[in-house]
Amino acid sequence: MRSFPSLDQTQVALAVQQTDLAQGQNPPAQPPAGEQDAAPPTYTPYPTYTQQAPQQPEQPQSVPATATMTLTSTHTPTITQTATQEVLFLNVTVDRLEFHCVPGDGPTTLTITVEMSDVDRGAALFWRLHEKANDNKLAWEVVDMQRAGGNERTYTFDADTWNGTNNFFYPPMMGESWFEFQIISNDGLERTEVFADVTFFPCAC
Repeated sequence: MRSFPSLDQTQVALAVQQTDLAQGQNPPAQPPAGEQDAAPPTYTPYPTYTQQAPQQPEQPQSVPATATMTLTSTHTPTITQTATQEVLFLNVTVDRLEFHCVPGDGPTTLTITVEMSDVDRGAALFWRLHEKANDNKLAWEVVDMQRAGGNERTYTFDADTWNGTNNFFYPPMMGESWFEFQIISNDGLERTEVFADVTFFPCAC
């Protein structure tokens, strides 16, 4: 015959079940305020630095090459470049070392030619008379050298005052003089030395 739990056993079981339900409804006790985990510390980021690229040093300006004149056996002065860098003025020549204002005394023209590594840069020819007897020097004059084909520029001075074809002038009573000249690029960056190997015989009048 099946047996049933007694009333006392049933009440005990219900009491236990109510206790378990009550514990399940109550949330777990929170730790005291002093024992709560502290908030994670905050960190102030340090400033960052971007390294600046070093500035390039300024390039020194190129020094124009210098040249020295030497005389060949034909008495035609030429230029020997002494600089190792590439130079603009490669060679300078004159067609004679003496010229006159009177055709009966000798040639009345002087042609100066320059060979250039870059003929498009142009060349200005500065010249003056330097009287030998008293060291009197006239002011510098300038003319533009013209293309002569290839990489050359040239200019011809004509001193023939007797026939009126002269293209330069000087004061009266000038004596035998050095015809000094220098060639300078049109941009002014390169120049030759001052040449003083040509003699001019003015008309002393």
